[in-house]
Amino acid sequence: MPVTDDAKIRKHNMKLYPRYLMLGFDLLFFYGIRVMFLSEVKGMEDSQILISGAVYAISMIIMQFPATIITSKIGYKNTAILGNILNIIWAIQIMAFKTFGGLVVAQIISGMGFALKFVSESNLLTTSIPQMATYQRNEIFTRIDKKGFFRYCIISAISTIISGFLYNVNPYIPVLLCLICIIASTIVSFNFHDIKSNDNSASSFDDYMKELKKGFKFITKSKRLRALFLMTGTIWGIIMLLDTYQLTLLQDIGATSVQIGFIFAGLELTKGLFSNSAQKFNKKFKNRSLTNILLTFATGFIFAGIIAISNIQFELKFFIIIVILLILGGANAIDQILAKKYINNFATAKILPPIYSAKCISDNISRTIMTLGGSMLVGIWNISYSMIIMGIIILLISLGLTIYSKDKLGLKPDEYTQKDIYKR
Repeated sequence: MPVTDDAKIRKHNMKLYPRYLMLGFDLLFFYGIRVMFLSEVKGMEDSQILISGAVYAISMIIMQFPATIITSKIGYKNTAILGNILNIIWAIQIMAFKTFGGLVVAQIISGMGFALKFVSESNLLTTSIPQMATYQRNEIFTRIDKKGFFRYCIISAISTIISGFLYNVNPYIPVLLCLICIIASTIVSFNFHDIKSNDNSASSFDDYMKELKKGFKFITKSKRLRALFLMTGTIWGIIMLLDTYQLTLLQDIGATSVQIGFIFAGLELTKGLFSNSAQKFNKKFKNRSLTNILLTFATGFIFAGIIAISNIQFELKFFIIIVILLILGGANAIDQILAKKYINNFATAKILPPIYSAKCISDNISRTIMTLGGSMLVGIWNISYSMIIMGIIILLISLGLTIYSKDKLGLKPDEYTQKDIYKR
Protein backbone atom coordinates (compact mmCIF):
# COMPACT_ATOMS: atom_id res chain seq x y z
CA MET A 1 0.00 0.00 0.00
CA PRO A 2 1.50 3.40 -0.97
CA VAL A 3 2.42 5.71 1.90
CA THR A 4 -0.07 8.35 0.73
CA ASP A 5 -2.93 5.80 0.75
CA ASP A 6 -1.87 4.57 4.18
CA ALA A 7 -1.84 8.14 5.51
CA LYS A 8 -5.31 8.80 4.08
CA ILE A 9 -6.73 5.63 5.65
CA ARG A 10 -5.26 6.50 9.05
CA LYS A 11 -6.66 10.02 8.86
CA HIS A 12 -10.05 8.62 7.77
CA ASN A 13 -10.17 6.22 10.73
CA MET A 14 -9.21 8.92 13.24
CA LYS A 15 -11.84 11.28 11.86
CA LEU A 16 -14.53 8.58 11.82
CA TYR A 17 -13.84 7.22 15.33
CA PRO A 18 -15.55 10.02 17.37
CA ARG A 19 -18.66 9.72 15.21
CA TYR A 20 -18.68 5.98 15.72
CA LEU A 21 -18.15 6.25 19.48
CA MET A 22 -20.98 8.78 19.70
CA LEU A 23 -23.44 6.06 18.64
CA GLY A 24 -21.62 2.85 19.55
CA PHE A 25 -20.04 3.47 22.97
CA ASP A 26 -23.03 2.03 24.82
CA LEU A 27 -26.77 1.38 24.53
CA LEU A 28 -28.54 4.68 23.88
CA PHE A 29 -32.22 5.06 24.92
CA PHE A 30 -32.19 1.79 26.91
CA TYR A 31 -30.34 2.40 30.17
CA GLY A 32 -32.69 5.14 31.37
CA ILE A 33 -35.68 2.79 31.30
CA ARG A 34 -34.05 -0.65 31.60
CA VAL A 35 -35.11 -1.40 35.19
CA MET A 36 -38.70 -0.33 34.56
CA PHE A 37 -38.83 -2.22 31.27
CA LEU A 38 -37.48 -5.46 32.73
CA SER A 39 -39.65 -5.30 35.86
CA GLU A 40 -42.90 -3.72 34.66
CA VAL A 41 -43.08 -4.98 31.08
CA LYS A 42 -41.22 -8.29 31.31
CA GLY A 43 -42.19 -9.13 34.90
CA MET A 44 -38.65 -9.76 36.16
CA GLU A 45 -37.92 -9.57 39.89
CA ASP A 46 -35.12 -7.37 41.28
CA SER A 47 -33.06 -10.47 42.14
CA GLN A 48 -33.42 -11.77 38.57
CA ILE A 49 -32.27 -8.42 37.16
CA LEU A 50 -29.20 -8.46 39.43
CA ILE A 51 -28.40 -12.06 38.50
CA SER A 52 -28.73 -11.23 34.81
CA GLY A 53 -26.16 -8.45 35.31
CA ALA A 54 -23.75 -11.00 36.81
CA VAL A 55 -24.41 -13.30 33.82
CA TYR A 56 -23.44 -10.43 31.50
CA ALA A 57 -20.18 -9.86 33.40
CA ILE A 58 -19.30 -13.57 33.41
CA SER A 59 -20.07 -13.76 29.68
CA MET A 60 -17.59 -10.96 29.03
CA ILE A 61 -14.93 -12.71 31.12
CA ILE A 62 -15.35 -16.06 29.33
CA MET A 63 -15.39 -14.38 25.93
CA GLN A 64 -12.07 -12.54 26.31
CA PHE A 65 -9.69 -15.20 24.99
CA PRO A 66 -12.00 -16.18 22.09
CA ALA A 67 -12.33 -12.46 21.27
CA THR A 68 -8.56 -12.07 20.87
CA ILE A 69 -8.47 -15.18 18.65
CA ILE A 70 -11.33 -13.85 16.52
CA THR A 71 -9.50 -10.53 16.20
CA SER A 72 -6.40 -12.35 14.92
CA LYS A 73 -8.50 -14.07 12.25
CA ILE A 74 -10.74 -11.26 10.99
CA GLY A 75 -9.07 -8.01 12.14
CA TYR A 76 -10.21 -5.13 14.36
CA LYS A 77 -12.75 -3.73 11.91
CA ASN A 78 -14.64 -6.98 11.36
CA THR A 79 -14.47 -7.82 15.07
CA ALA A 80 -16.14 -4.48 15.87
CA ILE A 81 -18.77 -5.17 13.20
CA LEU A 82 -19.44 -8.62 14.64
CA GLY A 83 -19.78 -7.13 18.14
CA ASN A 84 -22.36 -4.64 16.88
CA ILE A 85 -24.29 -7.36 15.05
CA LEU A 86 -24.49 -9.35 18.29
CA ASN A 87 -25.90 -6.25 19.97
CA ILE A 88 -28.55 -6.04 17.24
CA ILE A 89 -29.52 -9.63 18.07
CA TRP A 90 -29.54 -8.66 21.78
CA ALA A 91 -31.99 -5.80 21.15
CA ILE A 92 -34.34 -8.10 19.25
CA GLN A 93 -34.09 -10.71 22.03
CA ILE A 94 -34.78 -8.07 24.73
CA MET A 95 -38.01 -7.13 22.99
CA ALA A 96 -39.03 -10.74 22.35
CA PHE A 97 -38.12 -12.70 25.51
CA LYS A 98 -40.84 -13.83 27.92
CA THR A 99 -39.02 -15.80 30.63
CA PHE A 100 -35.97 -15.35 32.85
CA GLY A 101 -34.13 -17.86 30.65
CA GLY A 102 -34.72 -15.54 27.70
CA LEU A 103 -33.21 -12.63 29.66
CA VAL A 104 -30.15 -14.76 30.48
CA VAL A 105 -29.70 -15.54 26.77
CA ALA A 106 -29.96 -11.82 25.95
CA GLN A 107 -27.32 -10.95 28.56
CA ILE A 108 -24.95 -13.65 27.26
CA ILE A 109 -25.33 -12.26 23.73
CA SER A 110 -24.71 -8.71 24.97
CA GLY A 111 -21.64 -9.82 26.96
CA MET A 112 -20.22 -11.50 23.87
CA GLY A 113 -20.93 -8.42 21.75
CA PHE A 114 -19.30 -5.95 24.13
CA ALA A 115 -16.33 -8.29 24.67
CA LEU A 116 -15.65 -8.15 20.93
CA LYS A 117 -16.15 -4.37 20.87
CA PHE A 118 -13.87 -3.87 23.89
CA VAL A 119 -10.97 -5.78 22.32
CA SER A 120 -11.31 -4.19 18.87
CA GLU A 121 -12.49 -0.58 19.04
CA SER A 122 -9.71 1.13 21.01
CA ASN A 123 -7.10 -0.98 19.21
CA LEU A 124 -8.55 0.11 15.89
CA LEU A 125 -7.92 3.73 16.85
CA THR A 126 -4.48 3.00 18.35
CA THR A 127 -3.21 1.28 15.20
CA SER A 128 -4.58 4.13 13.07
CA ILE A 129 -2.41 6.74 14.77
CA PRO A 130 0.86 7.26 12.81
CA GLN A 131 4.10 5.88 14.25
CA MET A 132 5.75 8.43 16.57
CA ALA A 133 6.89 8.75 20.17
CA THR A 134 4.62 6.84 22.57
CA TYR A 135 3.62 9.92 24.58
CA GLN A 136 2.62 11.74 21.36
CA ARG A 137 0.47 8.82 20.19
CA ASN A 138 -1.06 8.66 23.64
CA GLU A 139 -1.98 12.34 23.56
CA ILE A 140 -3.59 11.96 20.13
CA PHE A 141 -5.48 8.85 21.26
CA THR A 142 -6.81 10.59 24.37
CA ARG A 143 -7.87 13.68 22.42
CA ILE A 144 -9.83 11.65 19.85
CA ASP A 145 -11.27 9.26 22.43
CA LYS A 146 -12.57 12.00 24.73
CA LYS A 147 -14.10 13.82 21.74
CA GLY A 148 -16.16 10.73 20.92
CA PHE A 149 -17.02 10.11 24.60
CA PHE A 150 -18.15 13.74 25.02
CA ARG A 151 -20.45 13.45 22.00
CA TYR A 152 -21.85 10.17 23.33
CA CYS A 153 -22.61 11.78 26.71
CA ILE A 154 -24.53 14.62 25.05
CA ILE A 155 -26.58 12.20 22.94
CA SER A 156 -27.08 9.94 25.97
CA ALA A 157 -28.40 12.85 28.07
CA ILE A 158 -30.93 13.76 25.38
CA SER A 159 -31.94 10.15 24.81
CA THR A 160 -32.41 9.58 28.57
CA ILE A 161 -35.01 12.36 28.77
CA ILE A 162 -36.74 11.33 25.55
CA SER A 163 -36.87 7.64 26.50
CA GLY A 164 -38.62 8.49 29.78
CA PHE A 165 -41.43 10.28 27.98
CA LEU A 166 -41.69 7.69 25.18
CA TYR A 167 -41.81 4.86 27.73
CA ASN A 168 -45.11 6.24 28.99
CA VAL A 169 -46.46 6.23 25.43
CA ASN A 170 -45.23 2.70 24.63
CA PRO A 171 -42.42 0.99 26.60
CA TYR A 172 -41.11 -0.72 23.46
CA ILE A 173 -40.40 2.56 21.62
CA PRO A 174 -37.16 3.37 23.54
CA VAL A 175 -35.88 -0.19 22.93
CA LEU A 176 -36.70 0.16 19.24
CA LEU A 177 -34.79 3.46 19.12
CA CYS A 178 -31.90 1.70 20.88
CA LEU A 179 -31.95 -0.93 18.12
CA ILE A 180 -31.90 1.80 15.46
CA CYS A 181 -28.84 3.41 17.10
CA ILE A 182 -27.04 0.04 17.19
CA ILE A 183 -27.81 -0.50 13.51
CA ALA A 184 -26.49 3.01 12.76
CA SER A 185 -23.24 2.33 14.65
CA THR A 186 -22.90 -0.98 12.77
CA ILE A 187 -23.22 0.84 9.45
CA VAL A 188 -20.57 3.36 10.55
CA SER A 189 -18.22 0.54 11.60
CA PHE A 190 -18.25 -0.82 8.04
CA ASN A 191 -16.44 2.37 6.97
CA PHE A 192 -13.32 1.72 9.06
CA HIS A 193 -10.17 0.22 7.54
CA ASP A 194 -7.73 -2.15 9.24
CA ILE A 195 -4.16 -0.87 9.18
CA LYS A 196 -1.75 -3.48 7.87
CA SER A 197 1.79 -3.15 9.13
CA ASN A 198 4.65 -5.28 10.35
CA ASP A 199 3.84 -4.27 13.93
CA ASN A 200 0.26 -5.46 14.10
CA SER A 201 0.10 -8.42 11.75
CA ALA A 202 1.68 -11.78 12.40
CA SER A 203 3.01 -13.75 9.46
CA SER A 204 0.78 -16.66 10.43
CA PHE A 205 -1.83 -17.65 12.97
CA ASP A 206 0.79 -19.67 14.86
CA ASP A 207 2.99 -16.57 15.06
CA TYR A 208 0.05 -14.59 16.39
CA MET A 209 -0.66 -17.22 19.06
CA LYS A 210 2.99 -17.18 20.15
CA GLU A 211 2.84 -13.40 20.42
CA LEU A 212 -0.44 -13.60 22.33
CA LYS A 213 1.01 -16.09 24.83
CA LYS A 214 4.04 -13.86 25.20
CA GLY A 215 1.74 -10.92 25.87
CA PHE A 216 -0.26 -12.72 28.57
CA LYS A 217 2.99 -13.97 30.16
CA PHE A 218 4.22 -10.38 30.28
CA ILE A 219 0.98 -9.27 31.92
CA THR A 220 1.19 -11.90 34.68
CA LYS A 221 4.76 -10.86 35.54
CA SER A 222 4.32 -7.08 35.32
CA LYS A 223 3.70 -5.57 38.77
CA ARG A 224 2.91 -2.27 37.03
CA LEU A 225 0.06 -3.81 35.05
CA ARG A 226 -1.26 -5.77 38.02
CA ALA A 227 -1.46 -2.57 40.06
CA LEU A 228 -3.11 -0.73 37.16
CA PHE A 229 -5.71 -3.47 36.64
CA LEU A 230 -6.48 -3.59 40.38
CA MET A 231 -6.99 0.18 40.46
CA THR A 232 -9.06 0.53 37.28
CA GLY A 233 -10.97 -2.71 37.91
CA THR A 234 -11.97 -1.60 41.41
CA ILE A 235 -13.13 1.77 40.10
CA TRP A 236 -15.16 0.08 37.37
CA GLY A 237 -16.83 -2.21 39.92
CA ILE A 238 -17.70 0.85 42.04
CA ILE A 239 -19.15 2.64 38.99
CA MET A 240 -21.37 -0.34 38.19
CA LEU A 241 -22.54 -0.55 41.83
CA LEU A 242 -23.23 3.19 41.90
CA ASP A 243 -25.35 2.77 38.76
CA THR A 244 -27.76 0.64 40.83
CA TYR A 245 -27.38 2.42 44.18
CA GLN A 246 -28.06 5.95 42.93
CA LEU A 247 -31.43 4.99 41.44
CA THR A 248 -32.46 3.20 44.63
CA LEU A 249 -31.26 6.12 46.79
CA LEU A 250 -33.19 8.71 44.78
CA GLN A 251 -36.34 6.60 44.97
CA ASP A 252 -35.83 6.09 48.71
CA ILE A 253 -35.66 9.82 49.52
CA GLY A 254 -38.84 10.45 47.51
CA ALA A 255 -37.68 11.68 44.09
CA THR A 256 -40.28 11.32 41.32
CA SER A 257 -39.65 9.38 38.11
CA VAL A 258 -39.58 12.65 36.12
CA GLN A 259 -37.00 14.13 38.51
CA ILE A 260 -34.89 10.98 38.30
CA GLY A 261 -34.99 11.13 34.50
CA PHE A 262 -33.67 14.70 34.46
CA ILE A 263 -31.03 13.87 37.09
CA PHE A 264 -29.74 10.99 34.99
CA ALA A 265 -29.66 13.27 31.95
CA GLY A 266 -27.69 15.77 34.03
CA LEU A 267 -25.28 13.00 35.02
CA GLU A 268 -24.60 12.22 31.36
CA LEU A 269 -23.97 15.90 30.61
CA THR A 270 -21.63 16.09 33.60
CA LYS A 271 -19.69 13.07 32.31
CA GLY A 272 -19.29 14.78 28.96
CA LEU A 273 -18.03 18.01 30.53
CA PHE A 274 -15.65 16.30 32.96
CA SER A 275 -14.22 14.07 30.20
CA ASN A 276 -12.70 17.21 28.70
CA SER A 277 -10.95 17.87 32.03
CA ALA A 278 -9.34 14.42 32.27
CA GLN A 279 -5.99 15.62 30.91
CA LYS A 280 -5.87 18.58 33.32
CA PHE A 281 -6.79 16.28 36.20
CA ASN A 282 -3.99 13.89 35.26
CA LYS A 283 -1.41 16.67 34.91
CA LYS A 284 -2.37 18.06 38.32
CA PHE A 285 -2.44 14.82 40.31
CA LYS A 286 -0.15 12.62 38.13
CA ASN A 287 0.43 9.24 39.82
CA ARG A 288 -2.20 10.09 42.47
CA SER A 289 -4.99 10.44 39.88
CA LEU A 290 -6.53 6.98 40.33
CA THR A 291 -6.14 7.16 44.11
CA ASN A 292 -7.99 10.49 44.17
CA ILE A 293 -10.76 9.04 42.01
CA LEU A 294 -11.14 6.14 44.45
CA LEU A 295 -11.21 8.52 47.44
CA THR A 296 -13.82 10.67 45.67
CA PHE A 297 -16.09 7.64 45.33
CA ALA A 298 -15.48 6.61 48.95
CA THR A 299 -16.34 10.02 50.40
CA GLY A 300 -19.23 10.44 47.96
CA PHE A 301 -20.84 7.17 49.05
CA ILE A 302 -20.40 8.02 52.75
CA PHE A 303 -21.73 11.58 52.53
CA ALA A 304 -24.66 10.61 50.28
CA GLY A 305 -25.71 7.98 52.83
CA ILE A 306 -25.31 10.38 55.79
CA ILE A 307 -27.33 13.11 54.08
CA ALA A 308 -30.06 10.62 53.14
CA ILE A 309 -30.62 9.59 56.77
CA SER A 310 -30.22 13.09 58.20
CA ASN A 311 -33.24 14.99 59.49
CA ILE A 312 -33.05 18.00 57.16
CA GLN A 313 -35.51 19.65 54.80
CA PHE A 314 -36.28 17.53 51.72
CA GLU A 315 -35.32 20.28 49.25
CA LEU A 316 -31.87 20.70 50.85
CA LYS A 317 -31.36 16.94 51.14
CA PHE A 318 -32.38 16.48 47.49
CA PHE A 319 -30.03 19.25 46.33
CA ILE A 320 -26.97 17.98 48.25
CA ILE A 321 -27.43 14.39 47.04
CA ILE A 322 -27.75 15.58 43.44
CA VAL A 323 -24.49 17.57 43.80
CA ILE A 324 -22.73 14.49 45.24
CA LEU A 325 -24.00 12.27 42.39
CA LEU A 326 -22.88 14.84 39.80
CA ILE A 327 -19.38 14.90 41.34
CA LEU A 328 -19.27 11.09 41.24
CA GLY A 329 -20.46 11.21 37.61
CA GLY A 330 -17.53 13.52 36.85
CA ALA A 331 -15.10 11.10 38.54
CA ASN A 332 -16.62 8.32 36.41
CA ALA A 333 -15.92 10.27 33.21
CA ILE A 334 -12.33 11.10 34.16
CA ASP A 335 -11.65 7.43 34.91
CA GLN A 336 -13.13 6.37 31.55
CA ILE A 337 -10.59 8.55 29.73
CA LEU A 338 -7.56 8.00 31.96
CA ALA A 339 -7.91 4.20 32.09
CA LYS A 340 -7.48 4.00 28.31
CA LYS A 341 -4.70 6.59 28.41
CA TYR A 342 -2.69 4.55 30.91
CA ILE A 343 -3.21 1.32 28.98
CA ASN A 344 -1.96 3.01 25.81
CA ASN A 345 1.34 3.70 27.55
CA PHE A 346 2.00 0.12 26.40
CA ALA A 347 1.24 1.24 22.85
CA THR A 348 2.46 -1.56 20.63
CA ALA A 349 -0.17 -3.30 18.53
CA LYS A 350 1.06 -6.77 19.54
CA ILE A 351 0.69 -6.28 23.30
CA LEU A 352 -2.52 -4.19 23.36
CA PRO A 353 -5.03 -7.00 22.52
CA PRO A 354 -4.03 -9.18 25.51
CA ILE A 355 -3.81 -6.07 27.74
CA TYR A 356 -7.34 -4.96 26.82
CA SER A 357 -8.53 -8.54 27.26
CA ALA A 358 -6.95 -8.80 30.70
CA LYS A 359 -8.39 -5.43 31.70
CA CYS A 360 -11.88 -6.53 30.66
CA ILE A 361 -11.53 -9.67 32.80
CA SER A 362 -10.32 -7.60 35.77
CA ASP A 363 -13.15 -5.07 35.34
CA ASN A 364 -15.87 -7.69 35.19
CA ILE A 365 -14.55 -9.73 38.11
CA SER A 366 -14.60 -6.53 40.16
CA ARG A 367 -18.06 -5.69 38.82
CA THR A 368 -19.39 -9.10 39.87
CA ILE A 369 -17.89 -8.88 43.37
CA MET A 370 -19.02 -5.27 43.95
CA THR A 371 -22.53 -5.79 42.61
CA LEU A 372 -23.18 -9.01 44.53
CA GLY A 373 -21.60 -7.59 47.71
CA GLY A 374 -23.58 -4.38 47.37
CA SER A 375 -26.85 -6.25 46.82
CA MET A 376 -26.19 -8.33 49.96
CA LEU A 377 -25.77 -5.12 51.97
CA VAL A 378 -29.08 -3.76 50.69
CA GLY A 379 -30.70 -7.04 51.71
CA ILE A 380 -29.54 -6.45 55.31
CA TRP A 381 -29.72 -2.65 55.67
CA ASN A 382 -31.55 0.07 53.76
CA ILE A 383 -29.87 1.89 50.88
CA SER A 384 -28.63 4.84 52.99
CA TYR A 385 -26.76 2.67 55.51
CA SER A 386 -25.56 0.41 52.68
CA MET A 387 -23.97 3.43 50.95
CA ILE A 388 -22.21 4.45 54.17
CA ILE A 389 -20.89 0.94 54.78
CA MET A 390 -19.82 0.54 51.15
CA GLY A 391 -18.13 3.95 51.28
CA ILE A 392 -16.08 2.85 54.29
CA ILE A 393 -15.17 -0.40 52.51
CA ILE A 394 -14.11 1.55 49.40
CA LEU A 395 -12.04 3.88 51.61
CA LEU A 396 -10.18 0.93 53.13
CA ILE A 397 -9.67 -0.64 49.69
CA SER A 398 -8.37 2.70 48.41
CA LEU A 399 -5.80 2.94 51.17
CA GLY A 400 -4.70 -0.65 50.58
CA LEU A 401 -4.36 -0.18 46.81
CA THR A 402 -2.50 3.11 47.30
CA ILE A 403 0.08 1.38 49.51
CA TYR A 404 0.34 -1.56 47.09
CA SER A 405 0.79 0.58 43.96
CA LYS A 406 3.09 3.22 45.49
CA ASP A 407 6.26 1.64 44.05
CA LYS A 408 4.57 0.22 40.93
CA LEU A 409 2.69 3.08 39.21
CA GLY A 410 3.68 6.60 38.18
CA LEU A 411 7.41 5.94 38.25
CA LYS A 412 9.99 7.43 35.93
CA PRO A 413 10.77 5.22 32.88
CA ASP A 414 14.20 4.19 34.22
CA GLU A 415 12.68 3.17 37.59
CA TYR A 416 10.61 0.29 36.16
CA THR A 417 12.05 -3.24 36.25
CA GLN A 418 12.65 -5.27 33.09
CA LYS A 419 9.49 -7.27 33.85
CA ASP A 420 7.46 -4.06 33.36
CA ILE A 421 8.92 -3.36 29.91
CA TYR A 422 7.46 -5.33 27.01
CA LYS A 423 10.13 -6.57 24.61
CA ARG A 424 9.07 -7.33 21.05
